[in-house]
Amino acid sequence: MLVEEQKQLQVAECASDGLLTKRGLAPKLQISIRTLDDWMRKGRIPFLKLGKSVRFRWQDVLEKLNAHRVN
Repeated sequence: MLVEEQKQLQVAECASDGLLTKRGLAPKLQISIRTLDDWMRKGRIPFLKLGKSVRFRWQDVLEKLNAHRVN
């Protein structure tokens, strides 16, 4: 399987996941939880605050990251 096909499958799987935790999102972005916390503080990643819990919508994260893409 080509790398591009693998990436498309991963994106399709993630899109159907619903809300993600930090532990679920960080590996998908291939970053550490510490980096994820930093990105949240800087407003680079959209998140939902549910009481003391933090959740992420995969589609919102993708849209925000794509807005910062440099061609």
